[in-house]
Amino acid sequence: MKVIVASFQYEACGMSSTFPGTGDFECAEGRDVYRKLDVEDVFRENGIETVPVFYANALPGGICPLAIYESFAEKILSGVREHADADGILLVCHGSSEIEKIGSGELDLVSKIRSVVGDRPLISVAFDLHANIHPRLIPMVDIVCGYKTAPHTDQRETHRAAAKILADALCGGHRPVVRMVKVPMLPAGDTMLTAEEPLRSLIAKTRAAEQNGIFRVNLFFSHMWVDAPNTCASVTVTAADARLADAAATDFANRFWQARKQFRFRVETGSVSECVRAALARTGGRVFLTDSGDNTTAGAEGDRTDILQELLRVGAGRKKICVSGITSPEIVEGTRGLRAGEEIEVPLPAGAVKGKIVRRGKILGWAKDVIGESVTVDVGGIDVIFTEKRSAFIAKENFELAGEDLETYEIVAVKQGYLFSELAPYCDKQYFVMSDGSSCVDIRRLGLKRIPRPLWPLDDFEWQAKI
Repeated sequence: MKVIVASFQYEACGMSSTFPGTGDFECAEGRDVYRKLDVEDVFRENGIETVPVFYANALPGGICPLAIYESFAEKILSGVREHADADGILLVCHGSSEIEKIGSGELDLVSKIRSVVGDRPLISVAFDLHANIHPRLIPMVDIVCGYKTAPHTDQRETHRAAAKILADALCGGHRPVVRMVKVPMLPAGDTMLTAEEPLRSLIAKTRAAEQNGIFRVNLFFSHMWVDAPNTCASVTVTAADARLADAAATDFANRFWQARKQFRFRVETGSVSECVRAALARTGGRVFLTDSGDNTTAGAEGDRTDILQELLRVGAGRKKICVSGITSPEIVEGTRGLRAGEEIEVPLPAGAVKGKIVRRGKILGWAKDVIGESVTVDVGGIDVIFTEKRSAFIAKENFELAGEDLETYEIVAVKQGYLFSELAPYCDKQYFVMSDGSSCVDIRRLGLKRIPRPLWPLDDFEWQAKI
């Protein structure tokens, strides 16, 4: 038996003006795919040959240009055509890759794969927990697996689960059934943390249900920054037969809906001014300010300076502060060849300010490859890390590559919403900054026109799941 392994991962933010180019994707071909997707041994242990074709992954950004998507899709389709006799296909996607002119990239890609291989091969798809799954995709796939954690810590586990269910089906000679219920709600993703109730118990119940013919149960929270007809939460179940899948999908969709009013922010929130003042007033421990409106991990541009400007306006005092990951290719390029201590002008909306170069460093991409350079500039006693490309400072490693020691700072501003789990051990207090920008978390301010209605919390209504 033979299985094709491929990946196209991109999360689109329809509000963002930063559109990805080919160079924004971290790619791998052939056996290098397994540096990114640790699944080869799952198939090998079952005597299944694998054909690793292509992998592409990028930091979330604006709607993906059609030409970019088509160039990557063709690489995958070329491998599929060459191995059209494959028994199965493992496809790792995001689930919210909105593409210029065509909409759902996942729907388009799976449709084209089916047009090549027909109905015979099994297709297993792994999705991000924040997927906006298109209903027309479900009849074309045989297995759906999604992350079960937010912040995400189970990517590898999910990819391997999608591989194992596929391998078991091929070796056992059975064809799983997938059912999906779209749940008409779109709560702010940053209120939905799986380590907190009610999601902690709900996710535990999905795991407990995965037995006796039910292979996988997933709650998909959706991605609120895409204005599309498929933008809302959903539940998928992969099972041995339709009866099991229908019953479980309906049950969990009702549970998910009934919990909707319990989703809330688990940390203190406030305006830029309120959060900055609170952080400066705090004594002891390390404070993180998460710039939710300019959150690069949700696709925002990462170039806003709202928090920096407020810190400068109020005055940092003796606090050691780092503002990390402001996208500015102009500053990074303009400081090339300059030495530490040399002065530069830092443009801000309120007017340019003086800064001194501290050091140069590197930045990581979404798939943990080095993708460019950074420069740290002392602006009014604040260390500001400027990056030549958008980069999410989600771990201590990001700061180290930029040349900074995270543990020396008392206040750290990052372009995130909820704080990534890798940073949690270094955080004593988080303020969730309700800032403006492309990833604003207030659904009423997004101007969404194409989403399904009624939709909670925009509308108040009763609902019962059915298939």
